Amino acid sequence: MVSLLANIGIMFMAVYFCLKSGRLEKNYHHANKSSLIGCILMEVLLGTILLSFSTVILGIRYDFRVLLFCFSAKYMDWRITSSSIFLLSIIRFLWGNSEAAQVNLIVSLMLAIALPMIVELIRDRINDLAQLLILVTVALIPTIVFTNHQIADKWLVLSISIILSALNYAAIFVLHYFISDLHVLIDSASTDHLTNLKNVRLFNSDLVEMERKKSPVTVAVIDIDHFKNYNDNYGHDSGDAVLRQMAALFNERAIPHTTFYRIGGEEFGVILSHFSPSAAEAFLHELQETVSRRSFTVRGENPVSITLSVGVAHSEKGETLKKTLKRADIALYQAKESGRNKVMVSA
Repeated sequence: MVSLLANIGIMFMAVYFCLKSGRLEKNYHHANKSSLIGCILMEVLLGTILLSFSTVILGIRYDFRVLLFCFSAKYMDWRITSSSIFLLSIIRFLWGNSEAAQVNLIVSLMLAIALPMIVELIRDRINDLAQLLILVTVALIPTIVFTNHQIADKWLVLSISIILSALNYAAIFVLHYFISDLHVLIDSASTDHLTNLKNVRLFNSDLVEMERKKSPVTVAVIDIDHFKNYNDNYGHDSGDAVLRQMAALFNERAIPHTTFYRIGGEEFGVILSHFSPSAAEAFLHELQETVSRRSFTVRGENPVSITLSVGVAHSEKGETLKKTLKRADIALYQAKESGRNKVMVSA
């Protein structure tokens, strides 16, 4: 019982690790080399702890390493999964060089290849829970076959197989719905509920992350010109409708490496990475002009025209992104003071 509880606790640690490393985010992009190495080492550490809490029956170790491999294959980069499985198989071999350890080494090498391949085959074809159930079924087969080979008492083999499968499937269900609930909580905490854009909390968090990575970025602050007039003339419901339509237009015009946020009442933020300054400015000019040509609907079918003022700042070497954002705010103020409906770039 102690081993089982320890295994369950370690798997929840693995989910927490996934969350902190960003793998549970729906828009996760592949990590850099240092992050990959860190993830491999962490997964190997968790697998080693699982190994230390194994339940040993007639020389065969039973634990949730299979479950760790399946969640890794589903949520991690294949390089993390395959490397971790291989390193853990070496550790298991050195743990005790028995027939079970030798078989484990061969099976682990097979899983290191097979699990990422299976994920690629079934990805986007079935839901996440079904994917995990398929992965754990495939991963359990070698253990059950080896148990049948090693243990003469077939009733004991059947009992072990049923218990092993039931525990892994039950853990899959619990962890899957735990992850699903985490997604809901993360989305709720990071999304503006009116526009469904990312909110100011995530805007600030992403700026901190960009600064940590020392990534060159362009930061823009966008303000709807004379927005108070729409609220005064048509009512707050119409003002909210304008904000929702504006957010929809931003999503429509978004391209890779552009992220939009609602950071205030009628104020929006944009982070552009992997752009040259000229390309970022061209994108923002096009966005501002697109909005000025578009008709928006308020109070039923009344069409209105909307313009934007945009302040832009490119990050500079040695400058904090908080300072870059401040320069974008100053540029926005200058755009408003000089007539609005324009893009102003910080000098």
